[in-house]
Amino acid sequence: MVAQAIQSVISMLILMLIGAWLAGKDWFRKSGGTGLLSKLIVNVLVPLYMLNNVLTKVGTRQKLWEIVVCLPLPMITIFISLALGIWMAGRLGIHAPRRGVFINVMTFTNCVLVGFPIIISLFGEEAAAVGMVYYMVNTICFWTIGVQLLREDGGQKSSLFSKAGLKKLLSPPLLGFLLGVVLVILGLSLPAVLANPVSQLGGCATPMAMMFVGCILRDADWSKLKISRDLLLVLLFRFIVCPALMLGVVYVMPLPALNKQVFFLLSSMPAMTQLSVMSKESGSDVEFASLLIAVTTVLSIFMIPVYAWIVTLVL
Repeated sequence: MVAQAIQSVISMLILMLIGAWLAGKDWFRKSGGTGLLSKLIVNVLVPLYMLNNVLTKVGTRQKLWEIVVCLPLPMITIFISLALGIWMAGRLGIHAPRRGVFINVMTFTNCVLVGFPIIISLFGEEAAAVGMVYYMVNTICFWTIGVQLLREDGGQKSSLFSKAGLKKLLSPPLLGFLLGVVLVILGLSLPAVLANPVSQLGGCATPMAMMFVGCILRDADWSKLKISRDLLLVLLFRFIVCPALMLGVVYVMPLPALNKQVFFLLSSMPAMTQLSVMSKESGSDVEFASLLIAVTTVLSIFMIPVYAWIVTLVL
């Protein structure tokens, strides 16, 4: 599995380098390349990818139930990470405007753009159905609790479940997943005339996502990278403490090996790309957020084979 993880990382790197190359081209920038690519991935490709995977990899109510009953596990680990992040931020004296960013990076991970390509490469398409459970909890908690923490940093007063927050919560990827769930519950399937384009477009989500990550890394302002206590602490918790926490929880839980492996790997992914957007919108430390997204994404390239090795030994 370690060799397979290294091959997956190399494939990711190639796609990311293509994205970085595109981001440096004037014609790509003038056509709104990175923004257009982001909207295409989030609003079209990933929702269709989610829909197709639910219909083809879950398919039946029984299989859906087997996946849904696993929801408590990611909920437990994410809430433990959240509580640990809040405690550490207070103990270490990390104040606004970067307190919310610090906690968010410790708690929430980039499931779609980085996590799903990795687990599918290692375990096959079946892993996507299991990964959706973690993705759903990760997404819901980020767009409610995570965003609320960022708004508090920016001095904004809003309820945890605000109208704007709930609107963001119902993101296209989550709606694609929920539509698939509804169709499975009703015992319905898409006709071939719809299923084929859904499958074909959904299949583009992974390579396009990797290219988008390459664009982000190309556009990151690396001149602002400074080794600080806050940066080192976030990296320590993101790549060591939080994965170790998930590993301990999944090890003792009576779950199929695939579920344990997928949950562990998704909990070890880099920071969410949406964190930068929401940090800017809420008035928290957007430079710190953007830096952490770039640094954790780069470091994850080196850590993924290590996590695959751990999975082979322990799970």
